[in-house]
Amino acid sequence: MKVIVWGTGYFANEYVERKSYHIDDEIIAFVDNNKNLWGKNFKEKEIISPKQLEQIEFDRLVICTIHFEKIKTQIQKELFISAEIISYFEVEESIKNALISKYSYDQNCEIQKILTYYRSHSLNLFGYYDKEGDDIKYPVYYDKEEMPYILFEGKRMFFPRSYLFMHENNLVCVKNILYEQGKHSPHRYIKFDNEIKKDMIIVDAGVCEGNFALRYVEYAKKIYLIESDPEWIGALERTFQPYKEKVIICNKYLSNKDTEQSITLDTLIHERIDILKMDIEGYEVSALEGGESVLRDSNAYCAICSYHKQNDEHKIKYLLQSYGYSTDTSEGFMFFPYDDNIEFRKGVVYGKKSKEIVENI
Repeated sequence: MKVIVWGTGYFANEYVERKSYHIDDEIIAFVDNNKNLWGKNFKEKEIISPKQLEQIEFDRLVICTIHFEKIKTQIQKELFISAEIISYFEVEESIKNALISKYSYDQNCEIQKILTYYRSHSLNLFGYYDKEGDDIKYPVYYDKEEMPYILFEGKRMFFPRSYLFMHENNLVCVKNILYEQGKHSPHRYIKFDNEIKKDMIIVDAGVCEGNFALRYVEYAKKIYLIESDPEWIGALERTFQPYKEKVIICNKYLSNKDTEQSITLDTLIHERIDILKMDIEGYEVSALEGGESVLRDSNAYCAICSYHKQNDEHKIKYLLQSYGYSTDTSEGFMFFPYDDNIEFRKGVVYGKKSKEIVENI
């Protein structure tokens, strides 16, 4: 199916990135009312004017904006097109219904809780977990060099200039970046608050905006920040500048081998660690393979994301157990829309060593 996307903002970006929303479809162009964007590219496709829709053959127009009815009325009044017209939220509803259909007879009680929730709510990537503080928004400010930042727990958290912020009621903002860290979230990194103690050596792999490390920076003796996306490095350097004496930033991929672009945990770290949080877009298994020595030598609390790829939960558990860790998983299930599989997965695998093993380290 040939698809054209109306919009070049937050929801258009989400539609493209969520591969499960357009499996087997070909996105051929974007359309926008802003004439200053015509002829430019978005997500490597041309942005065209609304009038050009009449000159292109396509099967579906997906309106990726909250102003769906307004845009649909504009099309009906000004354009003649025969393609199907649907909204981003209708696509999302169809994905939700596909999950309900797929798992209707599943015997897992947590999955059935998700389906019950879905039948009366919109799609939630975190299952039946009601996102705590979902209505919280952080206003965006700019420093003297026009670098955007928000105030996060009293600290300045910077973002790249290219970041796609939300716009609501003339407010440039960031949605609550801790909504997935609530008590019963399947994406919760720290299962129990008593895992955080003073003078810890923390490894944050997959830092992104840095909310995990910034929350616990005062507790840390040292923090390793591992972030492969170069766009985030400048922002992270500004965010953690007040703590630069105890922060090490590594702009490489974590892997099971050392290359010009990648590094292993065993190469990077030569000391015992206390916390390992890993959320690295599906590279968690190879990263754990490259951290055997440091993990065997440490009594680390591990929080390793397992939802990015099929079967990662089992591979992560196997590796951690082989290094002497007992394993557990977060509550509930997550739906990960950014690959081609429409399925539920466990969000986080936790690892911790038993008292007997710790005494022998």
